[in-house]
Amino acid sequence: MLEKLLSLDTELFRAVNSHRSGFLDWFFSIVSAHITIGIIVTLITLYVMYRKGFKHWWLYILVIALCFLLADRISVICFKDVFCRLRPSHALDDAVTVKLRHYHYLIYDNKGGLYGFVSSHAANIFTIITSLILIMKDQKAKVFSGLLILWGIVAGISRIYCGYHYPGDVLCGALLGIVLGLVVFFFYNLALKQLDKR
Repeated sequence: MLEKLLSLDTELFRAVNSHRSGFLDWFFSIVSAHITIGIIVTLITLYVMYRKGFKHWWLYILVIALCFLLADRISVICFKDVFCRLRPSHALDDAVTVKLRHYHYLIYDNKGGLYGFVSSHAANIFTIITSLILIMKDQKAKVFSGLLILWGIVAGISRIYCGYHYPGDVLCGALLGIVLGLVVFFFYNLALKQLDKR
């Protein structure tokens, strides 16, 4: 059963990674870049602060910091260092990798770190998405929530297209992110209740 799942994962990776175009190389490299993630996270955090009237603004920054800290460390310590699953860029001879370098040109054949299960990008992004959607849970935030989910999906696909993760790495990273987002939201609620008592 596990062998079939791993084989399917490899086939799905090749289906996404093998369809190359100059535009998609640039697009997915930009989406996958750390600076892009940083800019998007900054903008959505500012939007959340604005919608909440900047009350307890520092709490939202703390939420984002906690999201990154938990998702990044847990994805590495509890998954990558335990399962030691090679990235497709290290395991497959036909994997094509592409990465944005110095934010103005692309490099190919950059294999990245050795292990890829789970995707830290997906874990980070979905932890933030989950916690912010729950913080903004009201009727007016449906478009905002939809855009966040779309961003998460596109970012996940970018990690496969750029050759650094199998689809299973991304899916499990996203699931880990959702669980961690629920944990962060739980602590956010506790902090908010304490602040509102004052």
